[in-house]
Amino acid sequence: MIEKLGFRVIGFFRTVWEVFLLFLNTLKAFPSVWFYRRQILDQLHVFSVNTLPIAAVIAVFVGLGAMIQGTYQSSALVPRTFTINVIFKSTILELCPIVLSLVLAGKLGASLAAEIGSMKISEQIDALQTLSLDPIGFLILPRIFAGLIMLPVITIFANFIALFTVFFVATVMTQWVSAPEFISGMQLNFRVFELYFGNIIKPAVFGFWIALIGSYFGMKTHGGALGVGKTSTNAVVVSAILIVLFDYYLGAFLL
Repeated sequence: MIEKLGFRVIGFFRTVWEVFLLFLNTLKAFPSVWFYRRQILDQLHVFSVNTLPIAAVIAVFVGLGAMIQGTYQSSALVPRTFTINVIFKSTILELCPIVLSLVLAGKLGASLAAEIGSMKISEQIDALQTLSLDPIGFLILPRIFAGLIMLPVITIFANFIALFTVFFVATVMTQWVSAPEFISGMQLNFRVFELYFGNIIKPAVFGFWIALIGSYFGMKTHGGALGVGKTSTNAVVVSAILIVLFDYYLGAFLL
């Protein structure tokens, strides 16, 4: 048991080191970003257009869930503007960014790992090296670039839909609050940094990890079709764990 535990610990630190080296190699390939512009545009399309319908559905139900919990926890002793403020901040700072990132980690992370893993076992990556193309720049740099750029864009889109859903349900369907009360609740103790934090900083970090971890496990794929399946599962699990960890630490250090 001790021997197995020791191998697992060694394997963990080896994986951390390999991911760090992959990140450094990606930074080295960054000056060639214009050379790989076609691949970057393809990945921007994958990270944006193909995920917008999922983001919209998630955002609607995140808004509905936040609204239901807010009204359930409210009381006559607490002004409704305070409740709206809690719903507003919890949605843009926590609910939409992390729920959306976890779902996209399952979709994009698994897709990236499976795509690169299939290229690895079919020796397409070796063919790229034969053609004097850097696999890091050709495959991984566009995906990390797209994750950094498009996850904040998708999160802004999702936050807008979630808040519009809350506004529509609270002011039109249930008439729980009036429109001026809703706007006053959003403006209560408002800080501009909260918008940057929930819409840009956190999604960019989450998108970076989804792309990097998916690419790493794809590059480590071996063992045929079974290996591709294991690679996809590992990419999703590790990405989800890192998203939860960084969600806590970003909030602890920046808020």
